[in-house]
Amino acid sequence: MRKIFAAALLIVLMLCSISEAGGIRRFPSDGICVGDYVRFRSGPGTNYRILGRMFDGERVTVVSQARRGGRLWYEIYDPYSGDRTVWVAAEYILPD
Repeated sequence: MRKIFAAALLIVLMLCSISEAGGIRRFPSDGICVGDYVRFRSGPGTNYRILGRMFDGERVTVVSQARRGGRLWYEIYDPYSGDRTVWVAAEYILPD
C-alpha cells in the first residue's frame, strides 16, 4: 500500500512540475490569452470581483504572480484600459 501511495505522489509531483515548467518566470513579461470569456478579477482568487473578460488571442503584460488555494494567478495590466492591474488564472495565459 505504501508503494502505491509513494508512486502516486511521485506522479502528482512530476505533473505539477511539468505544468509550471513553461510558465512565466520573469516580470514584466508578455503573454497571450488562451480561451474565450476568460474572467479577470480584482484579486488572485475566485472570491474576488469579476472586472471583465478576455478572449482567445488577446495579448497581455504579466507583472507578477501569486499562488492562492493551490492555483497560480497572474497579475496583468487591464487588457482594455491599461491603467490598472487585474488578476487572471495562470492556466489561461501562455508566454508569448
